Amino acid sequence: MEFLAFAKQQCAQQQAASAEQHLLAQFQRQPQPPSADFGLALALCNLHLDRLDQAQACLDRVLLDHGDSVELLQLALACERRRNEGSCSPALRQRLQAFLADQTIALEWLQLLQANLDLNAVINWAQHLLSEWPQHPAVLHALRNLAWDLHDSSLMAQLPAPSSLLWQGRCQLLQGDYQAAESSLRSCLMPGSLPPEEQLQALHSLIFQLLPAQVESLLEPHLPQLAGCPNWAWTFGRALLAAGAWRQGWQLYEQRYYSLDRAQIIPPGLPLLGLERLQSQMAIKGSAVLLYGEQGIGDTLMFASMLTDLEADLNGSAGSLQLLLPPRLVPLMGACFPHLPVAASYPASLLPSLDVACSIGSLGLLYRPDQSSFAGRKPHLNLPPELVEPWRQRLADLGPGLKIGIAWQGGGTLANRMQRSLALEQLLPILQQPGCHWLNLQYSHNPAELAAIEQNHGIKVHHFAGTGSDLLATAGLTAALDLVITVQQTALHIAAGLGIPTWGLLPYRAEWRYGLSGPHMAWYQSVRLFRLQQRGNWAGLIETVAQRLAQRLAQRLAQQNGLIPSSFDGNCS
Repeated sequence: MEFLAFAKQQCAQQQAASAEQHLLAQFQRQPQPPSADFGLALALCNLHLDRLDQAQACLDRVLLDHGDSVELLQLALACERRRNEGSCSPALRQRLQAFLADQTIALEWLQLLQANLDLNAVINWAQHLLSEWPQHPAVLHALRNLAWDLHDSSLMAQLPAPSSLLWQGRCQLLQGDYQAAESSLRSCLMPGSLPPEEQLQALHSLIFQLLPAQVESLLEPHLPQLAGCPNWAWTFGRALLAAGAWRQGWQLYEQRYYSLDRAQIIPPGLPLLGLERLQSQMAIKGSAVLLYGEQGIGDTLMFASMLTDLEADLNGSAGSLQLLLPPRLVPLMGACFPHLPVAASYPASLLPSLDVACSIGSLGLLYRPDQSSFAGRKPHLNLPPELVEPWRQRLADLGPGLKIGIAWQGGGTLANRMQRSLALEQLLPILQQPGCHWLNLQYSHNPAELAAIEQNHGIKVHHFAGTGSDLLATAGLTAALDLVITVQQTALHIAAGLGIPTWGLLPYRAEWRYGLSGPHMAWYQSVRLFRLQQRGNWAGLIETVAQRLAQRLAQRLAQQNGLIPSSFDGNCS
């Protein structure tokens, strides 16, 4: 078997480390100038082991000795996306251009455009692919997946009618024919109807799009299939957590360490140590623990609400705790947890001394096993007064009225951003309420959008330099606010973690942490949720929030005029 084919087979079976050892041993037995195939095989193994520098070194050597190839560029793209969260260096973009007539690289280019969150470029390139390869199975498969991810019924309609029952069900979902879609997708789950992988895809469509409340009953017959499928295990684990099946959900959620998304979980260069799984609270006592952040900033901030539980088990037992976090998060977490070592990197000498080294999300397995374990939780982000009082003064200088922070665009993949993001102008019914001062909490906002809302509608959204990008400054400002209104993004977790009344505007199918229904979420006491009832139709939800804000303002005015008791707290949530 060729080196690269062997490496692909072994990596698919989660055997990258042993594959690398086998390749090196075979090369030592038969010394010869390294071939491109051998170099690419080593690069693939290193990529699967999240050793990005070594993978890039292998690719650079292949490029130097053998030049570009489709296989090399595919691996270079994968390494670049892993390292830079979707960005692509100009040099790599230039090298790709000469290969775009190759269908494989053309599809990789589509993935890169998606990772760079360029919707118009994605749609234009999808149209190009369809015109160039209108019948190619891989192109049609990629475009169907794209249309499904973006919920783009017009793109799906341009593709040949699929013969697969799975895709028929998904097309019916995009067309809004939910009864037919449920029938088709349920038929996919009949024993022997489809290959196991397609059955799990059908199950995913049912659970996440049609019947999320039935996740336990739908999933139960398929649990044996998840034993060797970490990607699906942690996907369905999140569905169980959304439904409040906490204990079983956390068990499946732990499989994320071995999923293809593990680069979102494990910091670059940190090996799987066999110390990731937390067995019991008793096992924690006396342990040296390293916790690292996972996925987005918001995820880590939310999971940080369990740090006090962990510290209670470590205190008095000669245990120790260190936090390894993204650089942007270090100042904020250092200010909120000044007694803990918080850093963005670690010395290699630390690893042998650890008893536990795991993602902060794994604490859920121990400390949030059921709904009752969330009860009575207090705000867990506590800033010292000297970081908040200057902001209170700056807001007081704006004059009387509620000081309300807003954020209107979410992060994540292109599909996620489309689902959870708004244009600032869509919030006009809220922003036009009198007696309010609006403060920008949006990360990476477009200043032209703030200028346009002021020029066209006379609404001033105040922006203070550094807020949004500087999380500590953002938290200081947030702690001085009366209310935060935000879509599903980090601003919600900062505000809720500080105990500030927060209104969350949720998309049609929100992330698992917001639950399936109702105005409250388990993780925070100060949050009120407003859920979109029809995909993409934000107008009604925004009007509801505007009316709720008008009621809040009327209550506040009545309280100031002595028309209601001063003991009335007027809780915004």
